[in-house]
Amino acid sequence: MIESLYIAETGMNSQQKLIEVISNNIANASTPGYKQTSVNFVDLVYSPNQTVGTAEQRNALQNGIGVKVHSTSTNFSAGAYKQTNNAFDIAINGKGFLEVTTDDGSTAYTRAGRLRLDQNGYLSTSLGNRLTSSIQIPPDAKGFVITQSGNVLIRLEGEADMIQLGQIDLVNFNNPDALQSIGQNLYVATDQAGQATYAQAGESGMGNILQGFTEMSNVSMTEEMVNLMLAQRGYQLNARIIQVSDQILETINNLRR
Repeated sequence: MIESLYIAETGMNSQQKLIEVISNNIANASTPGYKQTSVNFVDLVYSPNQTVGTAEQRNALQNGIGVKVHSTSTNFSAGAYKQTNNAFDIAINGKGFLEVTTDDGSTAYTRAGRLRLDQNGYLSTSLGNRLTSSIQIPPDAKGFVITQSGNVLIRLEGEADMIQLGQIDLVNFNNPDALQSIGQNLYVATDQAGQATYAQAGESGMGNILQGFTEMSNVSMTEEMVNLMLAQRGYQLNARIIQVSDQILETINNLRR
């Protein structure tokens, strides 16, 4: 009976984590480029630690039943594409990520293509993370075009033809779902994600780049609200188990008097 208290506790902790993840999805439903996050649970009965130690120790470990959050995963399916007519907004129509450099000099990846120029004129994300392609736009540029293949073209004052400044390549992974989120729509590579593959947009399975568009969040508010209600009911049921177990223990204790 006392075990039921601990089992219900693991259930409440897991449902609380699920509610937090769902709440974060709902809060970012309007965030451009945000990807839905889900929670993966694991049954504690089948913990691999049960194979360690003597038979008596293994039997003791079998008492640790319940549930826990094993990991979170990200759904990288495409969101809706919204036309902004802003030349610095780009969206990836298909697979691929933009590679950027973070404040600490490390490499990260994002699908949020709202670009701007940093103080030195380099193409950066809206949060100031510079694209690793290191494309610098001169201050006297009068026209700015990013083609579907990622070529960056500008027109200088007094010039009829556009000149190419650089190329925005895309990056993909064998298992992008295993990328680790570090916040601000940024992800870092992991061993489970596999080797990074670089290619020009529109080639080698990469998507095309759409200038003047932004990719919206792929969160479904209807789905998240249903999941939130289920998580709340799960939390309440586990709390009810604790309450009933406590009542039974109280009854047993009174029988001894």
